Amino acid sequence: MEIIKYDHNGRGIGYLNDKIVFVSNTIIGEDVLVKIVEDKKNYSVGEVIKYNKKSEIRKNNICPYFNICGGCDIMHLPYNEQLKFKQNKIKEIINKFYGGKVEIKDIIYDKEFNYRNKVSLKVDNNVGYYKKNSHDIININECMLLDEDINRLIKKLNNIDLGKNKNIVIRKNTSGLMLVLDSEINYNLIKEDVSSIYINDKRIYGEDLYEEMNGLKFIISPLSFFQVNKYNTINLYNKILDYCDLKGTETVLDLYCGTGTIGSFVSRKCNKVIGIEINESAINDAIKNKEINNLKNIEFICGDSGKILKNNKYKNIDIVIVDPPRSGLSDLSIKEIININPKKIIYTSCDPVTLARDLKVLSEKYEVKELTPVDMFPNTYHVESVCVLEKKDV
Repeated sequence: MEIIKYDHNGRGIGYLNDKIVFVSNTIIGEDVLVKIVEDKKNYSVGEVIKYNKKSEIRKNNICPYFNICGGCDIMHLPYNEQLKFKQNKIKEIINKFYGGKVEIKDIIYDKEFNYRNKVSLKVDNNVGYYKKNSHDIININECMLLDEDINRLIKKLNNIDLGKNKNIVIRKNTSGLMLVLDSEINYNLIKEDVSSIYINDKRIYGEDLYEEMNGLKFIISPLSFFQVNKYNTINLYNKILDYCDLKGTETVLDLYCGTGTIGSFVSRKCNKVIGIEINESAINDAIKNKEINNLKNIEFICGDSGKILKNNKYKNIDIVIVDPPRSGLSDLSIKEIININPKKIIYTSCDPVTLARDLKVLSEKYEVKELTPVDMFPNTYHVESVCVLEKKDV
């Protein structure tokens, strides 16, 4: 079977007896012998038994866990081909589910490997990941996506008694490494390798850690949401600032604001920022971040974005920035954003399908001017994007 294109999950697509077949770890132009592992009415899923013809661009011997742990979907593609795949994916989804005219810029990218500053590990004597489509644990010594300091700590963890721990989280940031456990261990074996140790959300060793970006400091706690790719996060935030085109007089609403990172970046160039976030832990960190950075023109509110907007009836809002979860904006949030009637909306998305859906609704009142894909997760099929919408002339 010849692979003729990709689906949006990075799987190759071919046809057997006029029926579409999805096959992981394949490249356009390859000819493969497959075993059907899932057969549905309208499609099948296959596994490669043999490569009759391999692509010349295929990357081999990349990672010992590739195609086993399931973390990396497209690591077999050279990075420039990964970027092309993601660029095309955005274009296809926007065209299919939005359908309106929008200028899509070239994808922004940075490091291909060792970019992740956080990892969640499973424990079975040693540490590892779940096997693909399974709860079996694959023990690992390192991961090519993880920061090199995290990999060094993984090697150390594999050589000590981890006791009754079942889940371990490691975070790397400007001020050091954070180790989050769910049970006691002999901390003396690991203290010299980390800056802080937590059991669940209680710190038992070390000090608060922080991340530093563009002259701003952000507190990092075990439950804090923070972008896992610091390198391209700075590029993403700079693009948001570029789209805002701030003159210093604007009032900005930052919805789904998390720990206030985007709002903090924006606050230095505008008159006022109001951040809204439903997660209480994130808002607590956002308030700490505001104080650490001595930001006087930003306030944070804990609650559902749509409901807060409905109850407060904000006026004279110039720009609304949104960074919703994968599910996209709620119907109420969209309705209230339109009622607020800002001049601009900056929409950051981790799911192009829900982005396209929301753009279709917002386009009744707003023109989608431009969209920029951002590769926050190299070697996976995931792609972030940020776009700017401007109010239509009535």
